[in-house]
Amino acid sequence: MTRYLLDTNIISNVIKSEPSQALLEWLRTQRDSDLYIASLTVAEIHRGILEKPSSRKRTALDAWFVGPEGPQILFAGRILPFDERAGLLWAKLMADGKIAGRSRSGLDMIIAAVASANDCVIVTDNERDFSGLEIINPLREDVR
Repeated sequence: MTRYLLDTNIISNVIKSEPSQALLEWLRTQRDSDLYIASLTVAEIHRGILEKPSSRKRTALDAWFVGPEGPQILFAGRILPFDERAGLLWAKLMADGKIAGRSRSGLDMIIAAVASANDCVIVTDNERDFSGLEIINPLREDVR
């Protein structure tokens, strides 16, 4: 069984008014027990909501976030922490990127380190920033 760590952009896509049909199809073929998110994803989503001005959209996102379809409930028991092991992997990813002359996003590499520490494949449509790492992009039509 393959375990998948969903990047924040995947969760954001799913809750759009018109999510990617290819992504939804891919998710339907996965077992819930194989899908994980990082604690950073919960934080990034919450921050994004908090930064929105007061509006109907923000109210709807707030309700979704704390409701039964929100990430903390939907992924209960499958939210992976940025712990010591992941921290050491993050340091290596960042250093390797710098040595190779390829600057890397610290937040993206936290996701990558959490995935690596927990034997997960990263699910993202951000292929450029995760270049050289084990990923799957279900938004591409050729990934099934």
